[in-house]
Amino acid sequence: MGLIGLALMILDPFKIVRRYIFKPVTTLGLAVAEEYKARKEQSVNTTKTVFLKLIVVVLVGFSVVWASIFLYLYFYYSYMPSVLHVKDVHLNMRECKDGAPDCEPYPTANVALTNHQRLLMVGQAYKIVLNLEMPESEQNGKIGMFTVCGTVRDYSQNQMARSCRMSMLHYKSNLLKTILTIVFAPLLVFGYREEKQLVTVELFSNYLDDSSHPATNIDITILCRDIQLYSAELQVVANFTGLRYLMFNWPVLSAIIGITTNLFFILIVCILSWYHWDDTEWITDIRDRYQQIRQGVSKVAAIDQGQKPKLDVAEKDVAKSKWLMDEE
Repeated sequence: MGLIGLALMILDPFKIVRRYIFKPVTTLGLAVAEEYKARKEQSVNTTKTVFLKLIVVVLVGFSVVWASIFLYLYFYYSYMPSVLHVKDVHLNMRECKDGAPDCEPYPTANVALTNHQRLLMVGQAYKIVLNLEMPESEQNGKIGMFTVCGTVRDYSQNQMARSCRMSMLHYKSNLLKTILTIVFAPLLVFGYREEKQLVTVELFSNYLDDSSHPATNIDITILCRDIQLYSAELQVVANFTGLRYLMFNWPVLSAIIGITTNLFFILIVCILSWYHWDDTEWITDIRDRYQQIRQGVSKVAAIDQGQKPKLDVAEKDVAKSKWLMDEE
């Protein structure tokens, strides 16, 4: 440092170069460096802020979308009942005791309409259908028309509804039977086809379940002793109307409309909440009111404390006056 100072004294004895050249250049260079550093830090902070805001927006948007989907699914599964319930019907000949006047040995069955919970939704109309798989035998052809009755009962076995419908096999002439037998002979021989018909009997067209007495079982009776059956099956089909009809027949369109509606209302709530919490004036008002209440309480306490000595002095004076009166 001594040599540098000596060289500067020799080269610049009057400090003209140092004052008017080196010092301004050094000051300008430091200012430029500080400004560059500040801009760099500001850009880094701005990038971090933008990145954090982007993450928050993505998370909030993802949560809002999934909340809308969850709400629609919850509404769908709580509002839409099952479309079809299928129950096997195992028919047996009714056992009649001796001396029972109204009992006749008809094929009957009791089908449960509950599976540890209610099967039918209250307010929803249902169609109850009995499917009979019958062989195209001579006996069934001779029977002709037969009657099928269905009785809906509740837990107490009270009759809630009853319906009787008639049905029969579809008629086929001997010529048509011969032609069909010849055409389908290979399939009939190898067992891929059978000579049978599926007879559908609609017992109830528009059954509504009662909320106070829900249906628990249904009694099926075929009023024909000589009928021949392969199997029987009970179907409970929901007749959708109104909003349920739209949601069942156009599920994609209904889902888009429902999710969009939920998303719209959730976004409105989020925006209102954001502006509510972003505006801190209401917090300041609450704080000011709290301080005012505290100040008012403290003033009341100070007044009470100031009045207590006065009351004590007054009580003492009264006591003294009473004592003097007693002495007199």
